[in-house]
Amino acid sequence: MSEALQQFFVTTIRVDCDDSKYPFGVKDLLNDEKRNSILHEQAAQQGLQLGGKGSVAVGTLFAKRYSVFVMSVISAFSLYDTILSIADDDVRFELNGAGGMRYETRLKSSFLEDGDPVQRRSESGLLKKRMLLHLEPVLRAVAVAIGASDKVMWSLVAHNVQQLYARMIHDQSIWKTDERLAKIQEDQSIWLDRQNDNACTFANEIQCFEHSSWQGPPFLIRRYCCLAYQVGDGSHTHGYCDSCPKLDSESRLRKLLQQ
Repeated sequence: MSEALQQFFVTTIRVDCDDSKYPFGVKDLLNDEKRNSILHEQAAQQGLQLGGKGSVAVGTLFAKRYSVFVMSVISAFSLYDTILSIADDDVRFELNGAGGMRYETRLKSSFLEDGDPVQRRSESGLLKKRMLLHLEPVLRAVAVAIGASDKVMWSLVAHNVQQLYARMIHDQSIWKTDERLAKIQEDQSIWLDRQNDNACTFANEIQCFEHSSWQGPPFLIRRYCCLAYQVGDGSHTHGYCDSCPKLDSESRLRKLLQQ
């Protein structure tokens, strides 16, 4: 599990007695001075400017990248029956030099493979609620500081969560057994349940890409552009992401087939 989380979600599990090597914690994002310092550095790494060109893109890209940590928490639970801590004191991160982030947290608890399914469902729902409470002040603080839309930022997070579950369910090499698939599907139903959700949700309606020439796995299209195309210029421009709503169907197909 630790290797998978590091490889796919740049998330490290910290042993309790170890000091963190990462300079920032979640609480820093809730402190005006520290948050602005982090966002200024993140903008600089991406060639963007707060208060100038690409200012809003700093916020949307922050949401998109922070969703990687959310996916690590989901994967640990759905694939390995393990709960990662999302407490503000435990979650830490660093900038990777290109505007992205690497994450670190503690292991909270693990389930036995033959654990009580009722308890597991309850824990899945509690983990979702804790994650929503974790994200809400962070995304709101960044949105206000940057002038970005927290609605758009939440949508970017929701897209990655939904795409993660779509990929896990479609790929048998991930779930391997029917028992594991059933757990993933149940978790998906909990995390994407719209009941009692408000604007802060993982359950936004997202369109699935359809094309007569596309025979690949389910591919979801973002509701809003993450503005990554504003990063770089000339021959180094980022361009539109594969999942960007600004792409027409044929352009999206070409990008997907080139991968």
